[in-house]
Amino acid sequence: MTLEKARSEYGALVRKVRWGEGPVYVCGAGECAGLGTAAGYAFETFLGWPVVARPVEVFRSYALSLLRPHSVLIMISASGEWPEARDLAHTARERGCTVIVLANTADSSLVKLAEHVLLASAEGDAHTPAVIVCLHTAINFLALEAARVLKRPEPKWKLMVEELNQLPDTLDWVFTQLPPVMRSVAGEVAIFPRLRFVGGGFYHFPAWQAARRIECLTGNRAEAVEASEYWSAHAHGVQHDEAALFLSGSNSKIKKLLHRCALQARQQGTRVLSITDSNDRELVEASDVGILIPSLLEAPACTLATFVLEWLAIEARHAVNQPSTSK
Repeated sequence: MTLEKARSEYGALVRKVRWGEGPVYVCGAGECAGLGTAAGYAFETFLGWPVVARPVEVFRSYALSLLRPHSVLIMISASGEWPEARDLAHTARERGCTVIVLANTADSSLVKLAEHVLLASAEGDAHTPAVIVCLHTAINFLALEAARVLKRPEPKWKLMVEELNQLPDTLDWVFTQLPPVMRSVAGEVAIFPRLRFVGGGFYHFPAWQAARRIECLTGNRAEAVEASEYWSAHAHGVQHDEAALFLSGSNSKIKKLLHRCALQARQQGTRVLSITDSNDRELVEASDVGILIPSLLEAPACTLATFVLEWLAIEARHAVNQPSTSK
């Protein structure tokens, strides 16, 4: 549904908005807090515009003074019923800002405060992973369509649209071809009491979402770490009972940093897992165990990785709950 509507609905919204010359402000609320950062990467990459991306609570506390008349504020909330988000939207409208809301519920209080609304219309409640992933895809589509409307077209944008449109077929291939590999990696994930998901750029959100889902479904400790932070922290040593799962791809702009992180982690005794594509040879070679997905451009690839990580979390839950056969 989101993919089919993107070209017409999102393009029409882009043409209506008076974007101005200042930064675009993006705030994720509640279950969508991590999506604000994802939107920031998408708008900066596709449009070359400055973006201020913060969770709603942080923006209200530290960045509210940045809002000026005609500022554009994009708010992301699956439920549309986050109190702090409603307060921020109300304040922004009072200051003459343009408020765009991306949500999944048409009759929510946040939607009613917006000047422009984009609905993902995914099935499930606000905490359903499919809803969050659908909103993530919608964010990338919005930024891409804004670039297509407002900037000189680039050849790779056409390929990116094609890859996003083909994601359902790509997912079918993944679910058909990868079950044995997925169960194997899930078994690895289940046995480590501490797991770090390392990603950067477009892959930061998949890492954040995966850490939340692993903790929720398995009870094991998991955290998301931005690649540069992981590189800095890893220089001080690691615990040998931990594993790290690196998210990247051959088209990632910071893949070389991920390669260095993975290689150093392995040399220091960390169990190195990865999700990438077969063209990303350096990360594949640095990994103890990995999941290879089709090679795509960065934005479609990170959306695919988010689906794969949700599958991995479900399989890890089964592995954790499986009765031991040892005597």
